Amino acid sequence: MTTQRLLRFPFLANTRRLVSVGLFALGAVSASGQPAALPAVDVRVVWPAFLARQDPTWDILPEKFDDGAFLGNGLLGTTIYRDGDNRLRWEMGRADVTEHRRDNARLPIGGLVLTTVGKIQSGTLRLDLWNAEVCGEVTTDKGTLRFRSLIHSDAMALFTDLETTGDEKVAKFAWEALPAVDRANKQPADKANPAPTLDTRDGIALCTQPRFAGGAFATAWSETASDNGRRVVLSIADTFPGTTAGQDVLATVKNNQSADFPALLAAHRAWWHAFYPKSFVSIPDPRAESFYWIQLYKLASASRPDRVPVDLLGPWYRSTGWPRIWWNLNIQTLYLPVYTGNHLELGESFTNFLDKKRANFFRNAKEIWKFDDCATVPHTTDYEGLRGDGTCAPDGYINPGDFTWALHNYYLHYRYSMDESMVTDQSAHGFYPLLRGSINLYLKILKPGADNKLHLPVLHSPEYGNDADNNYNLSLLRWGCQTLIGLNRRYHLNDPLATTWQDTLDKLVAYPVDDKGLRIGATVSFTSSHRHWSHMLMIHPLHIMTDDQPENRELITRSIKHWLTVDKSREVYGWSRASAASLYATLGDGDNAIDQIHRHMADTRFVRPNTQYIEGDPVIECSIVLNRSLQDMLLQSWGNKINVFPAVPTAWDAAVFHDLRAEGAFLVSAERKAGKTRWVRVASLAGEPCRIKPGIEGEVKAVASGQPVALKALGDGLYELGLAKGQEALLYAGDTLPTASIAPLPAAAGDGNTWGLKRGAGNGAPRK
Repeated sequence: MTTQRLLRFPFLANTRRLVSVGLFALGAVSASGQPAALPAVDVRVVWPAFLARQDPTWDILPEKFDDGAFLGNGLLGTTIYRDGDNRLRWEMGRADVTEHRRDNARLPIGGLVLTTVGKIQSGTLRLDLWNAEVCGEVTTDKGTLRFRSLIHSDAMALFTDLETTGDEKVAKFAWEALPAVDRANKQPADKANPAPTLDTRDGIALCTQPRFAGGAFATAWSETASDNGRRVVLSIADTFPGTTAGQDVLATVKNNQSADFPALLAAHRAWWHAFYPKSFVSIPDPRAESFYWIQLYKLASASRPDRVPVDLLGPWYRSTGWPRIWWNLNIQTLYLPVYTGNHLELGESFTNFLDKKRANFFRNAKEIWKFDDCATVPHTTDYEGLRGDGTCAPDGYINPGDFTWALHNYYLHYRYSMDESMVTDQSAHGFYPLLRGSINLYLKILKPGADNKLHLPVLHSPEYGNDADNNYNLSLLRWGCQTLIGLNRRYHLNDPLATTWQDTLDKLVAYPVDDKGLRIGATVSFTSSHRHWSHMLMIHPLHIMTDDQPENRELITRSIKHWLTVDKSREVYGWSRASAASLYATLGDGDNAIDQIHRHMADTRFVRPNTQYIEGDPVIECSIVLNRSLQDMLLQSWGNKINVFPAVPTAWDAAVFHDLRAEGAFLVSAERKAGKTRWVRVASLAGEPCRIKPGIEGEVKAVASGQPVALKALGDGLYELGLAKGQEALLYAGDTLPTASIAPLPAAAGDGNTWGLKRGAGNGAPRK
């Protein structure tokens, strides 16, 4: 589709308007925690042009959901694909449309179908990341159809403008509802959800789906003439226990149908145009660079602060056996990129969920373990954080560590924001009470052994097997005790359990190891290939076993290698490669890290051409977590130190990032050129102590506002830099202050738009 054709659509004007972002004088820190401005770095990113080269493009139309183009706003989602010889489908999802009984699973909704007059001959799609819109052009033997779709960033509505030629002017839209049946928990016929009802009110089509458990969800859509064709507005509403979904969704469609569309479009684009520049990454690996930016778009399409936590589907829907929240890895890894990526707002859908539902996590511990003052989850829960009837949570998967690991994400949110109220205001924030309750559960099941050490009973190591003293739970118990002790010291909480936590650390049995590395547990060695790295959680993401000591480095290296190579006949899964990349990055091994990233992206068993990850069923987090892997190569901040470019591959002679975030609430920017780090800028948002390893060769100097800043060398390239809240400094070497500018690395011809379906490219197929 040409730009000239695009501009015929009323909402496509200025689609590729050139926009650059510049930052000005540093002043006060804003309410969002961002500096008002930073003078040391000149940002020269023409965002529309830069993101245009990352856009997924389809030279042929996708013919299944798995390969389609996707839009979302954290609650409402659609996936667009060809659905037959003369059908285009907008498959709809809404993340809070659930069963509301038993395991309260997600339910299918349906799709809007455009039936063409002629047989489809060819077609193309483009997902415009900068504007969060999908454009398409379809040729049939009767004419052409051109469309542009968006799901508004705030209004709960899908907008599609359609322009046609020839006989295709009478191509028809229709809603096709899917039966409201949860595949994983099918109901008996006498308890099945009723059939939907169809109606038309004031020219608006309405499909209402009542539920056996009460309430309803409803879809409404209207089609009106626009300047150059037709415009469709579609919305979905859900109510429980009330039954006003039909009224609610009709009102939404009416309001958006009659609204000032240019103003709606401007608001939609303003949200996305403010979103992307919060951080910037450019690397000399076009396919990985594009993958990174597509995942960032995907995460923003799936999460918003005031909306539901992200499950394995996100706001989209496809038939799945995983229709709830999974806690033994999935939800934790999904949110890992938001912290370093400087998009904490996307993590708030999870922290807010934990705050709001905290009573349910204590209820789980009471029902499952019969313990008071404890908090936990089973293997999977509904969207209230409850276990349901246990159908999706067999006893073997009820594991204390799953919830402790989830609370590590909350801790990261606190550490990267330094929002102290997350710890101190326990009436508003559930983090401290929940972590205390999670560790209390461990304290109740610990038993002393003949060796005078404290031991854990037989528990599950996801998803490998059961064993006493398994490393998954030992690492999370250690981290939880260490964290609670540290928070008590910092905030003078005077918790009476503080001495118990320290005593537990002093007496806790060591991690089981053997000649192959870290074991699953006391009696189970790691002997067969498996996708989970649960037995190595202390290395990443907990970072309580590090390579600061030589014996740890050898053990870590041995354990990673054994995990990846134990079974030559069966490779680990694609997303395991992303985790391996982060594990290698903690060792500073950039070459192995990038190799694992490439292996992840190349695993066409699961990674689709649109970057969605389908392991039989969709698992959204398995591609998104790769962003954390790339971030770990550029910036790490565990252990109370900031490490800049800690794991750069030999092949990368250049790399640049801007406003990535570090623990302690620092924003960091840096540039490498000709294989060397030229400069590093660090800005303090909270006034925390700053210990930084800039990776700059030679005598490192620091300057702020044109004046030298004292650096204290701590050895091994680590420095202590004194920064007050709202201050920033530029670190460099040499006699000349470098020009600190941020710009994308140049792209070679043909390097752009590597993702999407390509004609004759062997795009792979999902595993059956």
